[in-house]
Amino acid sequence: MKYLMLAYTNATAWQDALANFDPDAPMPPEVQAACDFYEQLGKELTESGEFVSTEGLADPSHTKTIRKRAGGPPEVTDGPYAEVKEVLASYAILDCESYDRAVEIGARVADAVGDTVEIRPIMDAFGAPDL
Repeated sequence: MKYLMLAYTNATAWQDALANFDPDAPMPPEVQAACDFYEQLGKELTESGEFVSTEGLADPSHTKTIRKRAGGPPEVTDGPYAEVKEVLASYAILDCESYDRAVEIGARVADAVGDTVEIRPIMDAFGAPDL
């Protein structure tokens, strides 16, 4: 069964990290620790066959939100809501034997990195997942 793992991070910290990014400077220790954790977790999940894919997401300022409007064409607006406390930073698709296993992996991410993590079952072509 496949699961979507969504990792959120603090919006202010995200903006600060982008504003202060210097590719020639060493990474701050907390960022290096997060990178090391994700690298190790990726290796572990690849070896167990549970890893499908993962991607980090661009800054939320590049987001477009599209909503259907009654009686007119869809409305396109910039970004998510301006007053957000957390931003969606990355996602991963996991292929786990159980919902509990996917939640266990998400809990490890939240514990190691401090981000908020959501685990959402991915529906198959026939409808809702069997939880």
